[in-house]
Amino acid sequence: MPKIKRPSLMALKKKSPKIPDFTCIQIDNIIEKLEDLQKNDKRLTKSQVTRLRNSLERLRSSNNKLRQSGIYWYETLKKIVLRMK
Repeated sequence: MPKIKRPSLMALKKKSPKIPDFTCIQIDNIIEKLEDLQKNDKRLTKSQVTRLRNSLERLRSSNNKLRQSGIYWYETLKKIVLRMK
């Protein structure tokens, strides 16, 4: 029976998609600009800004959950690969 080649953690990591930087600062900047637009320009109503802010907060939450999921799976895979040695 042929021997199964164990994957190296570093080889697997090299092939993985890169994790993007934190987006919270960008989301905060967009919210701030929307609030400034609403105050100064009046083309956006307060309720429109609130809806947009809520959408961005959901995006922030989703980004965080994706990041935590990636960390969980990386740590889990690392434990499995290290146990195989």
